[in-house]
Amino acid sequence: MQNFENTDECIDWIEEAINKKHIKHYEYEHFNDFQVIGSGAFGKVFRASYNKAENYFALKSFFDLDSVTIKGIVREIMLQRDVDYHDNIIRFYGITKFVSDNQIYQSKNYLLVMEYANGGTLRDYLKKNFNRLTWDNKYNLAYQLACAVSCLHNEKIVHRDLVIFI
Repeated sequence: MQNFENTDECIDWIEEAINKKHIKHYEYEHFNDFQVIGSGAFGKVFRASYNKAENYFALKSFFDLDSVTIKGIVREIMLQRDVDYHDNIIRFYGITKFVSDNQIYQSKNYLLVMEYANGGTLRDYLKKNFNRLTWDNKYNLAYQLACAVSCLHNEKIVHRDLVIFI
């Protein structure tokens, strides 16, 4: 994992990866039909369609683009690329940039463009459907979870806040 000294180096890394097409860039203006689907300590997650397509993406936003957050974004991108081959891990598709219209505080915020899981989190799904699931269904979900965690461990990735989407 690459070490960065400051925020500017992280931003340069992201911009270079976009320019060299190592990371796909999505035009923010082409996203529409935004709906908040989650939030946490660092930001919010939105569901949005792109170019008015019927399928949705998840856009992971960040509250503050400080040095800790931007380093976290780069780290997450690098980790996502390491496990992109696994079917039970949410896919990272690329990045989009939102430029604030606020004249006083104009900021450029990065949003991660991710696979959207229309079933929500595993926790929410189980709360809603647990009694309707057969033992085979429950076993299959547990097996998929174990495979995903095993993949992370094989790649030497520690999961701090494991959220499973279905």
